[in-house]
Parts: sequence; structure tokens; C-alpha cells
Amino acid sequence: MNKRIEAIDVLRGITMAMMVLVNCPGSWSVRYPMLRHAAWNGFTPTDFVFPCFLFLMGVSMFFSLRKSNFTLSWKVGKRFLLLVGIGLLLNVIGMFVNGRWDPANLRIMGVLQRFGLCFGITAVLVCKVPHKWLGWVAAGILAFYSALLLLGNGYAEGPESILARVDNAILGETHLYRWGNGIDPEGLLSTIPAVAHTLIGFLMGKLLAQKDFRKMDSVATLLLVGGFLLMWLLPLNKKIWSPSFVLVVCGLGTLLLSLLYWLIDETRLWKHTGFFKVFGTNAIYCYLMSDVMAWTWHLTGFQTWAMSQVPETEFTSLLFALFCVGLIYITALPLYKKKVFLKL
Repeated sequence: MNKRIEAIDVLRGITMAMMVLVNCPGSWSVRYPMLRHAAWNGFTPTDFVFPCFLFLMGVSMFFSLRKSNFTLSWKVGKRFLLLVGIGLLLNVIGMFVNGRWDPANLRIMGVLQRFGLCFGITAVLVCKVPHKWLGWVAAGILAFYSALLLLGNGYAEGPESILARVDNAILGETHLYRWGNGIDPEGLLSTIPAVAHTLIGFLMGKLLAQKDFRKMDSVATLLLVGGFLLMWLLPLNKKIWSPSFVLVVCGLGTLLLSLLYWLIDETRLWKHTGFFKVFGTNAIYCYLMSDVMAWTWHLTGFQTWAMSQVPETEFTSLLFALFCVGLIYITALPLYKKKVFLKL
């Protein structure tokens, strides 16, 4: 399968558009419930966005590393360093924009940093471990992390959690994301199950390349059933990236990818996918632009002014977010038409 798979671009584009919709509301205090993360245990459509990106990164890794016959190269190291470096740079710029630059309080981890770590670790595993063992490796990682959560009070919403204790000890409390309970949602320990998450995506990419959709759908069903059963012991929780959360998200991602492949690449029933491909083929550009846009609104006061012109409701907050989605689409469309794709 050498032809570019449109379904991957479309699913990535859907999640990217959803990410902008979630991250750019007119008001953070007034949003529809589906556009909010679960407060702790639980699952909303918003909780699917970032993990779906990670799953799709694993899928895409199969196709990109296959070109080099699954051998490590300088490109792998370069991408790892760029993802982590750009993530740190965004944290630095964010502190300047918000007028509170202080190296002692710089957050070290973040979304792109997690992408970089998961990419680098997964690349080493898939290039050094026979592929027939990768499923067992992912299972072993999740089993190990489950034990950490159960033995280390991992579901505690506070500094007594093993996740908070490890992050505080290694990174330092002032270098963590502070959202109220002392646990960084992209912390070090919760990166462990995220690696298993990426590995599952890689294995689904292999099945997609083989066009083994019956096996894909069967595995997806097993992942979902396993995740829903496991949640009785280890509830779904994105902030700690619980094992049940990994299984459910990867199961959903696999089913969606299989369905989209059938609709777009196989039967061509869905032909007009251009809107989402604009986002999906230039995902890193759209991600960076969403940050630039948020900084611009903050520095100019445009967002505050715009919301002051209308009643502050869930609907007007959504309309502002849709405006942001449209704005990013307009800036990315010329790149798509000229086949200019920003890659790391």
C-alpha cells in the first residue's frame, strides 16, 4: 500500500478541528459539557482529541519507518528533539505573553513533549523488538502501570498520588502544570501508558497496510470490551492516562479509522473531504497557529471585546470557537492547495 491513505489525514483533520474548537472558546467559564474535559474520572468527546492524535502518530509511524525498513536514523532523533524543543519554546512564549516570565516556574512537560517522548521511545521499540512481540510489550507496559496506580494511590487527586510524587521529585513542583490538584496531565509516569497507546496505534497501522480490516475490527472490539471491563478496577481517566482509557480510546480510534477507510479510500462514498484534509495534512501548522491565535487574542483583547458585544452563553462561546476554526482553515488552505506540508 504505497498510495497515501486519505482516511488517516481525514481522521487527523477531524481531531485537529475539534482541538481548536475545544481550545478556543469565547469564554472558558461558559461552554457546552461535551466541549469540556471530564473533571477527573469519566470521559467526554473532548477527552478523545489529544489521545486520538497520539494513536494516529503510532499508525503513521508504521508507514514512515517502513520506508527505512524499520531502522533508526538521524531523522528519528531530529523529530524527537524538534517536538520536545518546540513544546518547551511554546511554554516559554506563553509565559512571556501572559506577563509572568520566570525560569523557576517554567513548565517542562506539555503536549508536544509527550508526542516527542512517545515517538522516540516507540521508534526504538519498533526498530529493535520483533513486531510479533510488540502487542505483548504494550500489554506489559499497561500491566506495570496498573500496578503503579493500584499500589501508589494513583487515583488520588493530590500530592499523595505516586504521579505527583515522582514528577515533584524529578521535575520539581514549580515546573509542573498547575491546574488545581498537583498532577501534571502530561507528567512523566503517565507517559508510560502513552507509549503503549502509541504502540497500539503502530500495530493498527500494520493491519491497515495489510488491509486486514476484519482483524482490525476484531481487535478494536476486544480493546473496547477490555477497557470497559477494566474500568471497574481502574476507571477511565485522561489526566492520569489510565490503562482503561488507553484501551477505550485505541478501540474507538481503530473503529473510526476502519470506517473512514471504507468510506473514503475503499468505496469513495465520502468524496468531499477537503475541509478536514486541510487540517489533517498540516496538523503541526494548525496546532502552532492555534497557540499564535490565542496569544494574539490575549495581547489585543479581541476575544474579550468580541464576547462583550453579545450575551455570554454556551452558544456564543461556541460561535467564537467556530470562528477560530474557520480562521485557521483560511490560513492553511493556500498551503494545502500548493501542497506545502509542514513536517518535523
